[in-house]
Amino acid sequence: MWLILGLLGSLVFAVVGVMDKFIISKTVSKPVVYTFYSTIIALIAFLAVPFGAGFPTSIIEFGIYLASGLLFGFGLWTMYISFAKSEVSHVGPLIGAATAFFTAILGRIFLSEYLYGFKIVAVILLIVGALLISFEKSRRHQGIHMGMLWAVISGLLLAGSHIFAKYAYDSYGFFKGFIWTRGTTGFLGLFLLICGCYPAVNRVIKKIFRKNNNGKNGNNHKPENGRKNPLLLIISDKVLGIAGVVLIQYAMAVGTASTVQALGGVQYALLIIMVALLTRFWPQFYKETYTYEEAVQEIAAVIIIGVGLAFLV
Repeated sequence: MWLILGLLGSLVFAVVGVMDKFIISKTVSKPVVYTFYSTIIALIAFLAVPFGAGFPTSIIEFGIYLASGLLFGFGLWTMYISFAKSEVSHVGPLIGAATAFFTAILGRIFLSEYLYGFKIVAVILLIVGALLISFEKSRRHQGIHMGMLWAVISGLLLAGSHIFAKYAYDSYGFFKGFIWTRGTTGFLGLFLLICGCYPAVNRVIKKIFRKNNNGKNGNNHKPENGRKNPLLLIISDKVLGIAGVVLIQYAMAVGTASTVQALGGVQYALLIIMVALLTRFWPQFYKETYTYEEAVQEIAAVIIIGVGLAFLV
């Protein structure tokens, strides 16, 4: 059951990954602004508190939820920075590989999760496949670059979030753990809104409300920077993201954090296929340039990931 849920979650996140890159490159130029959008919406989770989620019963319990939520939020932030600095088809798989690698290590240290037999081979192949995809040799980048560094940092932060979340699911139940680990992610968005450290966040909010008011008054002026109001696209992206999170987190609750996160390789194999299809048939929406070497490299990576998935089954 966990494998089916994990694969469905990987498919959803592959779609979300492409949408994230499109939003960052075409509509929202600053990763911090998109982080605000992506995290503030998580506060909606607290609406479930009166319906069975309840409240934390100790400081330690709340600390576990808060650590998972904030690490997840900062993991998204660093992921969006890496997307802005590179191609999603390269740094995305690196994030998946780093997340799987760090989750396997932290899971063994803190959760006593041990992998045996073919599962070890499967996890290794899935990580290797994701790493192979991430190696970039293009006009924009040659070898290691800052986008890759931010991707690795993102993988570490997301892995930490998953470990705290898995502990919460095992200790306090999936429903309560999920609501509070996701809801506390919204605290980061709330902080970005009220702290005043990032004026770009406040400017975007004011611009959205100003445009909505102008629309009501029959005034259809375009934003000064020429970018369209991305709110509807972002909402659609976040709804899909929530669905993916539910699938992956529940798969992790009933399975092991290490093996579920290793499925990130499948996610990015699907992402590569989507990017290739968009580049070929709908380049006006999204386009990436591939060299012959890159195409061979990514096909090989998809094959390795497929073999790893077969071992996992």
